[in-house]
Amino acid sequence: MRAKIEKAGYRLGKAVLKNLDVSVEQGEVVMIAGPSGSGKTTFFLASTGVLTNLLQGWVEGSVSLGGVDPLSPNGFDEIPRLVGVVLQDPEKQVAMPTPYDEVAFTLENLGFEDVEERTRKMLGGVGLSGKEFESVENLSGGEKRRLTIAAAIAHDPGYLLLDEPTASLDPWAISSVRGFIAEMKKRGKHVLVIEHKARYFLDLADRIVVVRDGSIAYESPGTRVDIALLEKLGVDAGEPNIREGRGVCRETVASVHKLVAGYKGGYTIEVPEFKACKGEVVAVVGPNGSGKTTLLKTLARLLKPVEGRVSVRGRSFYVPQVPDYVFVAPTLEREIAEARAKGGGDPERLLSKFAWYRGLRTASPYSLSHGQRRIVGLAVALAYRPQLTLLDEPTTGLDREAYESVRAAILELSLDSAVVVATHDVRLVGDVADRVYMVQDGVLSEVDKQRAVGAMEEAWKSWG
Repeated sequence: MRAKIEKAGYRLGKAVLKNLDVSVEQGEVVMIAGPSGSGKTTFFLASTGVLTNLLQGWVEGSVSLGGVDPLSPNGFDEIPRLVGVVLQDPEKQVAMPTPYDEVAFTLENLGFEDVEERTRKMLGGVGLSGKEFESVENLSGGEKRRLTIAAAIAHDPGYLLLDEPTASLDPWAISSVRGFIAEMKKRGKHVLVIEHKARYFLDLADRIVVVRDGSIAYESPGTRVDIALLEKLGVDAGEPNIREGRGVCRETVASVHKLVAGYKGGYTIEVPEFKACKGEVVAVVGPNGSGKTTLLKTLARLLKPVEGRVSVRGRSFYVPQVPDYVFVAPTLEREIAEARAKGGGDPERLLSKFAWYRGLRTASPYSLSHGQRRIVGLAVALAYRPQLTLLDEPTTGLDREAYESVRAAILELSLDSAVVVATHDVRLVGDVADRVYMVQDGVLSEVDKQRAVGAMEEAWKSWG
């Protein structure tokens, strides 16, 4: 595979990419890293022909995938057979009602005869056995991610292109992704990985290309990586920091006793004891689908306990994995006014700290960047002045700069509230959480923070 792109963009004359020359040899893993907005996804779209054939964009240069030119309409028609693609947002990729249908649809369209056997094998390989005919709406974000990976490689393509494959995944599932990539490499496939969290693939990548402002800023063999330089360029490549908790609980805001939380006929999580105190951040960690979101919804009183008791003092506010679900107004300015009027608090106490806020007041909140939307979701929560703030995966898919912004926003929220965060992000656990609860075998219990970080680090590193 070789993509030699002189210029490319979405609108004629406005180049997003300039002078990118990236090749991937047979049996090689190449990682493209860089901050949000640097052009990584645009390169992904350009090199697969999506930019020119579906998005009315333009490309000056050439792309070859085994002699096929995806920039041409005829070559683009061959891409589904040649390439396995995993998009950044699984919500935009999953199209069928069940996991079985999603994988089988790909195989049937490509003319495979052993559809049932291959489909079940692929779903089992990504940990979705037993959920073949579950509604995809009931899957967690991480489970949807694993489903897109299964569908992408079910037809055994020669090329694998993954855009942020670890977004929404827990460390245990990241280990599976690493295993898949290692297996593809071993089998002589061409693998291109676009990723914020470069640290997950440093040991697998043959080459690392850092893109900034649409051009290559750094390129290095995977065996000789300058970690400090990667971090300076906005790439998450170093080990997580572990900060000590901020002290003893003085005012309990939320607590549970012998709780069983879940849905009727669905998955449940057992929580013998749990508490969250004003002024602290409590992290809840564990594998995808283990019940973390269920616990948050129960604390928010969106779900009734199956068994046991939940006690919450005062108002609670839940920010879901997709912060867009919080928005109610057509512009950011209106959104903030609505939140202030209904909640009585001042969301600009948080938003005024960000330089982009003033220039985007008339923009739709849905048009903001991924990180900006997460900040606005937290600002809306702040406006409601909750005693208990519940955040579901607030740092998913964020680069280093955006992560630091969200981290600061969470600490701001914790000044006046107990904050409970369901997260897979070891960065957040290490340098923000005051206490940590972990789900193990369906039971939630408090664990030492250092032990939790160690378990999460060990999980993603243990593969193969």
